[in-house]
Amino acid sequence: QPHYLPWLDFYEQVARSDTLVVLDNVQWLRRGWQRRTRVALPVGTPLPPPTEPAFQWLTIPLEGAHRDTRIGDLAVDAGAPWTRKHLATLTTLYGRRPYFRAQVLPRLEAFYAEAARERGPGSLVRTLLASQALFAEPLGVRPNVVLASSLARSLPEKTERLADYCAQLGRDTYYSGTGSMYLRSGPFRSVGARLLWQNFRYPAYDQGRPGERFVVGLSIVDVLANVPVDEVRGWLAPNPWGPFASRAGPPGNQAPD
Repeated sequence: QPHYLPWLDFYEQVARSDTLVVLDNVQWLRRGWQRRTRVALPVGTPLPPPTEPAFQWLTIPLEGAHRDTRIGDLAVDAGAPWTRKHLATLTTLYGRRPYFRAQVLPRLEAFYAEAARERGPGSLVRTLLASQALFAEPLGVRPNVVLASSLARSLPEKTERLADYCAQLGRDTYYSGTGSMYLRSGPFRSVGARLLWQNFRYPAYDQGRPGERFVVGLSIVDVLANVPVDEVRGWLAPNPWGPFASRAGPPGNQAPD
């Protein structure tokens, strides 16, 4: 599903893929990830105990959203000054981090200026796709984006539907995040595709909180405000683990899982 300023794991999935199918034809989740992202707590706020959230949400407000509305039909609330508030929040949170003003701020300013003009049905998906693509070029990822609404949807069961998308697009692998553990491998095998689970080892980096624990899963904005983009590109470079290992040559030459 489309996401707002996604986390690093998302870009690792994209870096390994040649086609990104965006599920714009499913119902939205009010408390899901589609229209919100995790960012750091306010500067100077100590991290809470590990049992409590060590982040805050940035959420895009919606207009006339109902529980059964499909993601592709949702509209951002054009009357709310959310773009100005989100840009101000991110600048306050990350303005003093070493790479924010050079690597992040110019792209955020352009993105929010465009997002402020979005309105009407479909405006949420357009905004989310723009946020996903915002750092694609500097990160070196160039996915072929396909909207699921442009494909035939004849199968109601989730796993079978995704396997069918692989078949429609002529793809032999589905690379899934660990949040989709409900998926079954059988439907993929039936269409000649394999189901692979993400095996990304999240690298720790300096988040500007000396002596405090590292917070996993924050927006790509947090990453690029703190880490040189060339280093992040190295993190995303496909490493030949497990099923991605080269099958050329003797087994001893393959990279370990």
